[in-house]
Amino acid sequence: MQRRSVPFLFAGALALALAGCAGTGGGTRATKAQPEMSNKGLANLHLAQNYLSAGKLDVAMDRAQRALRTDPGSADVQVVMGMIRQALDDKTRAGEHFAQAAKLAPDTGHVLNAYGAWLCEHRKYEEADAVFARAVLDPFYEAKAQAYYNAGRCSVLGGRPAQADAALRKGLDLEPKDAALLEQMARLQYQQGNFMGARAFFQRREAVAEVGAELLELAIAIEEGAGDRAAAERYRTRLRQGFPEHTPTAREESPQS
Repeated sequence: MQRRSVPFLFAGALALALAGCAGTGGGTRATKAQPEMSNKGLANLHLAQNYLSAGKLDVAMDRAQRALRTDPGSADVQVVMGMIRQALDDKTRAGEHFAQAAKLAPDTGHVLNAYGAWLCEHRKYEEADAVFARAVLDPFYEAKAQAYYNAGRCSVLGGRPAQADAALRKGLDLEPKDAALLEQMARLQYQQGNFMGARAFFQRREAVAEVGAELLELAIAIEEGAGDRAAAERYRTRLRQGFPEHTPTAREESPQS
């Protein structure tokens, strides 16, 4: 199987953070790291992210810039600006926004998670590790499992499977039915030649949500590696019947023994 370009997780966590931090006056909950946002700034920030999700990048940028003018000290505004720049393939300026967000809110989990993801995408693995480690220390960060997923994926990309395993297991301790964590663990165990472990994590992943063609390919590879040809054929049949137009991807590099 070809190594897939799996996205890092942070946009959803930011949306939850913005939705959950509205104060009684309409602004965001002030923290030691971040001042309370103005009503106008918060409204524009929500609109910016909604337009970003809809792919309307020009309107999203306009709203984010309005939020930045009214609330220049908001780390959340900087994160959304970074997300928009990233969508525009403006990597350098995206990184500047994520870095500025981390300076404004050095102890805020969802901000650090976004910055860590950007660092890892640009192969700054050690810096990313340190940032993810800070993210999970935030006692108010409710999406720590996402940070552990990102840290694990970053370690996979950096060629550190043991570190990846540790991070993903911490994430699963928090969210044992998280589909992304379970899939990443199944892939990691397969890559390490631990076919029984890969099978177990795949079965857990299959139990929590539907699986697509790429995951069925993973299941076939796992069962072939485990020497269970009958099980591999069952998954192969499911793949043919469920996804008749699917073109198999190239087989991923051989697992380690």
